[in-house]
Amino acid sequence: MPDAVGEKAHIVYRDSSQVEPGGCLLKATEYLLATWLQAPKSRRREPGRLALRPAQLHEHLEDTNVLLFKQKLASLRIRNPGLGNPRPVITKLALSSNDYDFAGGHLVSSPTTIPARRLHTSSATKHQLKTHSTSGPEVDASTLPNIGKVGIRQHLKLWQEQRNQERSEAGAANSQPSGKLDTPVTRPSEDDASNILETADSTPHDYLNADNTTEVDDDGVTDNQSYLRTGDVVAFRTQHDLMLAIFVRQVGSQAQFYNVQGRWLQQPIRKVAHSIPRMFSLPEVKPILPYLPLEEINNDELDQLDAVDASVPRSIGAGLVHKLQAFHRESAEVYRDNAERIDGLHPLVAHEWKSRELSLLEIASIVLQKPDSQDLTEAMLFTIHKAITQNSSFCSLGNWIDPLWKVNPLKQIRDYEQVKQWLRAHLEVVIEQATSSEELSARKMQDENTARSNPVPRFIRKARNLIRKSRVHREVTTDSSIGLRPRKIETGSPDPDALITISNMTVFDADERMIIDYLKEWALSMDMPPIRGTWSLSPMLLRAIGMYEGHDLNPRTGALLLKELGIIAPWENNTPYRPILRHLPYKGDPEALRHWNVASQSASSFVSNGGLRKDSLEGLRKDWGDMNVYCIDSPGAADIDDGVSVEKIEGQDSRFWIHIHIASPAAFIMPGSDIAQSAAMLSQSLYLPEKVYPMLDRELSQRCFSLANDRPVLTFSAEITTNGEILTKKVTPGWIRKTKRITQGRIGRELGLNTGSRPLVSHSLTVGQPLASEKHTTSKETPLSISEISELRLLCQLALTRRLKYGVANLPRAPPVPEPIVYMQPGGMAPTFSQYCGRQFIGDPTISWKPTEWSLADAPVRNHAREAVESLMIIAGETAAQWCGERNIPIPYRGTVRNPSLATTPEAFQAEVLNPVRNEMGYIPQLYRNIHFVVTGGPTIQSSPLPHGFLNVDAYARVTSPLRRYTDMIAHWQIQAALRHEALYGEDSLIGGTDDTYLPFSRAKIDAMLPAIVNRERRLSTVLSRSNRHWVMQLLHRAFHYKQAPLPAVFDVLVNMEKAMVPDPHGEALASVRQFSSFDTELIENDVSKQAGGIRLGDWWEARIERVDASGFQTMLQMVPVRLTERQGTDITKKFGSGPNFRMY
Repeated sequence: MPDAVGEKAHIVYRDSSQVEPGGCLLKATEYLLATWLQAPKSRRREPGRLALRPAQLHEHLEDTNVLLFKQKLASLRIRNPGLGNPRPVITKLALSSNDYDFAGGHLVSSPTTIPARRLHTSSATKHQLKTHSTSGPEVDASTLPNIGKVGIRQHLKLWQEQRNQERSEAGAANSQPSGKLDTPVTRPSEDDASNILETADSTPHDYLNADNTTEVDDDGVTDNQSYLRTGDVVAFRTQHDLMLAIFVRQVGSQAQFYNVQGRWLQQPIRKVAHSIPRMFSLPEVKPILPYLPLEEINNDELDQLDAVDASVPRSIGAGLVHKLQAFHRESAEVYRDNAERIDGLHPLVAHEWKSRELSLLEIASIVLQKPDSQDLTEAMLFTIHKAITQNSSFCSLGNWIDPLWKVNPLKQIRDYEQVKQWLRAHLEVVIEQATSSEELSARKMQDENTARSNPVPRFIRKARNLIRKSRVHREVTTDSSIGLRPRKIETGSPDPDALITISNMTVFDADERMIIDYLKEWALSMDMPPIRGTWSLSPMLLRAIGMYEGHDLNPRTGALLLKELGIIAPWENNTPYRPILRHLPYKGDPEALRHWNVASQSASSFVSNGGLRKDSLEGLRKDWGDMNVYCIDSPGAADIDDGVSVEKIEGQDSRFWIHIHIASPAAFIMPGSDIAQSAAMLSQSLYLPEKVYPMLDRELSQRCFSLANDRPVLTFSAEITTNGEILTKKVTPGWIRKTKRITQGRIGRELGLNTGSRPLVSHSLTVGQPLASEKHTTSKETPLSISEISELRLLCQLALTRRLKYGVANLPRAPPVPEPIVYMQPGGMAPTFSQYCGRQFIGDPTISWKPTEWSLADAPVRNHAREAVESLMIIAGETAAQWCGERNIPIPYRGTVRNPSLATTPEAFQAEVLNPVRNEMGYIPQLYRNIHFVVTGGPTIQSSPLPHGFLNVDAYARVTSPLRRYTDMIAHWQIQAALRHEALYGEDSLIGGTDDTYLPFSRAKIDAMLPAIVNRERRLSTVLSRSNRHWVMQLLHRAFHYKQAPLPAVFDVLVNMEKAMVPDPHGEALASVRQFSSFDTELIENDVSKQAGGIRLGDWWEARIERVDASGFQTMLQMVPVRLTERQGTDITKKFGSGPNFRMY
């Protein structure tokens, strides 16, 4: 711990005999020091002073007597060289509502003993059940008007006036400032502070508030809901615990709850970890509504809620509280009856050497020995969820809708415990050195350094050596980035085109590799929860290395260490290392690697042995003959999933057949085969800028299934009129013989479909060494005849007319997705970088990006060709869903479910908000786009048809990308089985039937599969967006700091969210950069913006780049205003309401 003059400190103990290995004093020292070292310098208190939350202390010292710890802590001293006698390490320790003063080594305040058993008597629960007190005179809440009647702001104002009056009467000596009240009910922990959503001061309009005055009709509402209903019980995450509350209603961007204390609170919905539907009815909840506010509460007001009477009268809420308490007692009984298995649940569900992904139902069934999940009660599920939350061997991958965890393998846990023992043993030697004579200390350190049993000293020596060598060529910045090292091409180089060469320098032994794995989990994957020993010991290892003075010792610096060691590349994209991508083979997961290798071997065998001869639809396929099939895709697309064609109906001028031909791999790949299992593990192809992970083997896909002449297809057809009405739908297996490859751009040019007020302007940004012999792959477009151009024109006209029937026609266009291209060696393929030897990387990747000048406020060219293709794909999905729905075939149907508690309908929101905002501003700001999505309904997937609000169709399913999406393959397998069945028993014989024995997947099986599939799709989408952002930021970092590419002096930025609207309380206003395809940037308040009256939604500013942070953990582009160029005459948020920022959904 640093001292007042910044010198290095040594920890000593008054009674060194109490420093037993792994004992409470040693653990406490580790934790307290790590807390200090990890805290940003701006948040550190003066040396020798540290605040520690009781839950944190308790989690860390779960196996110790807390009273003994507090007594021992009094003996902790800090010795500063040259400053005389040792001083107390901790002068003040904040625990619960008591302060413990260790000044002079004496315990001033009596501690409160906390039970060792944590599952049902955790510190969070204790906070929940006790009454919070504040210093100073009490305020008589009965003299204040009801919150629900006057509003929270007026209530707080009246309370503050009365509070100030009484404080002045009582004297300032006994007062405590308001706004600093920390309670687990009204304020999140310091680590979760960013979860609070700051909102504008204006009261949200009615269309954003819930109207819960009538019963909600549950008819037709799926249980797979993406919203909460009044009366649902939820559990919030606290520090390694769950706290129960009742969901009352949505209030703007916040959800309103009523907890077991009889108090109301408002939190973002994303803090919910567990839900129990329909525990309370609306009539049961209705009586408390008059006592609750009808508006959002900002951070400052949340701070004061503990002082305000935020409780409902006991006589009103007693029934709710008693029912919650009864449920808690039921959960405690479940625990008592199964304590041994619940306490040891991880070994019961974990595999010896591979990670597992298990749902809450699966874990509870195993632990509680209930093979039939229907035997699991809500209390059982809650109890197991609570136990999982308190176990560091599980990593959450899901959310409150579909709880899912990665279960760490047993061997990994044993290895990490071994590393912890090594680190503690090394720390103990360091402490003994500080407490012993110099001669004895030197001998002990020498003995420890030469000991073969502890690899930590060896690892530290190797790390220091590698870091010094790395810094000769690559500088280190304070934001934990490292600089560039150009590669010089020598004459006669064996690989002159290679951008990067790697020099192997140091080999780590097996024990040292365990330390590296431990660091990778902490620094890259973010798997390890805090307070479990890891977040205290890992920073101490960084400190022991002694090369990171001035850096916060946190996972960000841990990643910097791994880069300087050469374990990962200096430019590494950290996102794929997180547990959400455990199934990628290059992550090193043995099971994923095994599946990948087996599937690759099976694919090679399939291709070489003529796999296309084994067609499950043999004899049923229609030969489409000379019909033109137009494959419309990007120039470099490798896997062509779909093609389209149009067919005239004889004797009809206003009716045509549109055929969407889809690749048919599912007819040749059987469910459960090695190839299918590998596809299921990956879920979908992942196209990262640095590497592509195809769901199906690339050779298998391109040589057998990607659309070309003489390829099998599954065709979805719709008979459509010239006014866009669909009359008939059908599904037909077939062979296509005549394909035409064409791009959307060419269609737009050939047909003159692109219209708009101004042309799109693109420019290329490239950093890095130019490629000498890079061969760019481009598709060879097929020449088109006049008749073929006429066919394409008819196809696009029919599709665009149909588009007017779909909801997408009225949706504001989303910003372009950034798509950087990364080259690391000829061909653009990324080598596998994560290794176990110390290396130096010579050279850096070439990164290219072609952004377009684009913003929501512009009226750019409309890409009608793209819109036509989108509409054709929707027609295919609509056709498949209706065809399967008529036959009661369970497939992954996609749709939206509206939250019935919202007071407005999509139509009303469109008429009352979106259209007026568009008329006022000329475009739809991102804020109102977000609200529109929530009002329309949350997306969901289920095994039965449901309406899709965004597309305005009765049913929809994805079927057009079976080469890239596993859910599409599932749908194809089901449809193929139905086609074979109807071939035997008659066309349409399955319509209205309920038999599903002929299907490869029953409805129960589909239902069981969907949560994991949905979860993985969501995670992959997040990884893709973060990876794209990572590489764009790498490019901008090198262009800005190293001048590798020219950048404008100023940029045009459009403000999308004012500072008060962003989720992070410490965040700045968010804007989009027109020159960078609306790429997000933080716009930082400065004197220029203050003189202009602040930064407002809809402002256009000229801004310059202030900072580019591309370290991989907090990729951040920051700009500062230079000049206000345009401002709306009306403050749009005051006129229409700022509403909620619903991005947390």
